[in-house]
Amino acid sequence: MGFEHYDIIFLLKGQKPNFIYSEMLEVGLRVVRGQDWKWDDQDGGEGHAGTIVEIGRPPSAGNSTSSPNPTDRTPDKTVIVQWDHGARSNYRIGYQSAYDLLVFDNAAAGVKHSNIICDGCKRHGIIGIRWKCTECFDYDLCTQCYMADVHELTHTFERYQTTNSVG
Repeated sequence: MGFEHYDIIFLLKGQKPNFIYSEMLEVGLRVVRGQDWKWDDQDGGEGHAGTIVEIGRPPSAGNSTSSPNPTDRTPDKTVIVQWDHGARSNYRIGYQSAYDLLVFDNAAAGVKHSNIICDGCKRHGIIGIRWKCTECFDYDLCTQCYMADVHELTHTFERYQTTNSVG
């Protein structure tokens, strides 16, 4: 399944919901600890957020995976996160089949989807990212409800980061 770098990113909720895949990465993406987290409180503790500041890349052409380009600072399938409390470290996003991070609401500050009701918590006017089910008619979630898995886990969702995103 491919991901596109637009305001809408298609995500499949399933066995490992909300994990960050390398195809959807970009510097500036907000993250929190995920299911495979094993780094104690490097992030400042459960519920604290950070920002991806560097993305690992595959080794340069001509180099084997065992001897990556020495100028590549961050290994493939890892990212460096700057945590809001000040610490910085790198984390797995597929490396060793582990995913240390989950996507946090990455909508621009002040974004409100005024005419949309969250079908999970019934709140009017979703603030931040709007998650729209592609398989159910008129079914939307706020980030809190999406992360809490309040809807069918096998359904695909569109992620609307701005009020003028189109599906």
